[in-house]
Amino acid sequence: MKKLILILILTISFLGYGKLQAQSFNAGLIVGPTFCQVDGDHYAGFHQLGLTAGAYANLPLANHFSAQMELKYSLLGAHSSTKEVTEYYYDPYSLRLHYVEIPLMLQGNFGIFTIEGGASIDVLLKATEDVNADFQVTTRRWNTVSATGNIGVHFDITDHIGIGARFMYSIVPIRFTGNPGWFYNQYYNKVIQITLTYNINSPLR
Repeated sequence: MKKLILILILTISFLGYGKLQAQSFNAGLIVGPTFCQVDGDHYAGFHQLGLTAGAYANLPLANHFSAQMELKYSLLGAHSSTKEVTEYYYDPYSLRLHYVEIPLMLQGNFGIFTIEGGASIDVLLKATEDVNADFQVTTRRWNTVSATGNIGVHFDITDHIGIGARFMYSIVPIRFTGNPGWFYNQYYNKVIQITLTYNINSPLR
């Protein structure tokens, strides 16, 4: 129930931001794959393929600068590699983390090229883990609310279609394991995200 209330508040804030700036902002849609791993576990590599999809509102602030707020669903997580299982004898492992994300990005716009940086608030909807074919719902083991830092680039292909790439890393841990040692006691999302964007309005940047 608390998650639903929080998501509702975030959604209303996002829609209110768009309505307030309705005369001057760009709005659009976002979709694309995510390549994920979790730092702090024993598995390495961006082997978990996920998805991100949502919408954005972009507000020009000054020449070459804008702010962008987004509302997205993202599937993140981690996955064991074939080498880890066959050569290192790790258990086959799959982690799936389902999030609602609210990124706020500051952007520098230079023609068709944009660089951006910012952070997001992430609300965990569900977590599942599959260890050696033992599937479990483990949502309660993970932090419900976390934050992520984002940096990225974006290219406008046409007036309405663009492609972007972001690197994302948790600012705060997404889980405390209780294991001894600072690093192995905390898990962090580490994500490469590729997106296709559709700008509904004529671009202002």
